[in-house]
Amino acid sequence: MPDRSEKGQGSDRERSRRGARADHILDAARELLRRWGYKKTTLDDISRQAGVAKGTIYLHWKTREALFEALILREWRSILRDLRQRLAQDPTSILLSVLTRHIVSIAVNNVLMTMSDPETLGELRRSDAWQEVVQFRMETGKVYLEQLRSKGLLRTDTDIQTQIKMMAAIYSGYFAVNQIMSPDYQFSPEEMVERLAETLHRTFELEEPPAPEALEEVARAFNQLLDQFAEILERKYNEATL
Repeated sequence: MPDRSEKGQGSDRERSRRGARADHILDAARELLRRWGYKKTTLDDISRQAGVAKGTIYLHWKTREALFEALILREWRSILRDLRQRLAQDPTSILLSVLTRHIVSIAVNNVLMTMSDPETLGELRRSDAWQEVVQFRMETGKVYLEQLRSKGLLRTDTDIQTQIKMMAAIYSGYFAVNQIMSPDYQFSPEEMVERLAETLHRTFELEEPPAPEALEEVARAFNQLLDQFAEILERKYNEATL
């Protein structure tokens, strides 16, 4: 009769196997979503691309929408891991302009986050999981800006609500400009990242070099927020993946 440790090992192996299978299916869905868009990609397409029976997909997701929700959550997890690695390598990464450079450079290299098809993420953005992630990002973003302001790392001659609206307008403008300008006046992804970071620096940051202790304090608080964000993403991903 197997002991408890053997049962535990078997359970771990099963979870690992299921996780690998789910990742394989999501990889197939990601490729088809990039290639065909959200509305044109069916579960039949995904099963063929992944080389699994359609019934195997239902072992993980009961609906097509749940599968794509899990895919987007997995993309956010990947972005967060990449961001944390960059933050650990550079103490100035906590500054608004530098942090933006990291986040946007990660995002513009993510095929799902930069797709031009408005239908691709439109329906997914209305999901409960997406809305919870966006809400948390908004709340933590405000806390982060308040920390920067309190430590002398951001201008305080404008109230924070106005700053947030100005930042949103700047971000939106940079991401939308290529859709309205002729090819000669469009940004490359790399140029867009650098000019966006420069605009934020010139508009909101001070010219004095940041104090190392201020950077450390804000970085510590920000990493705690990222821990909470990671927990939310993990929980929502597990809820979306059976």
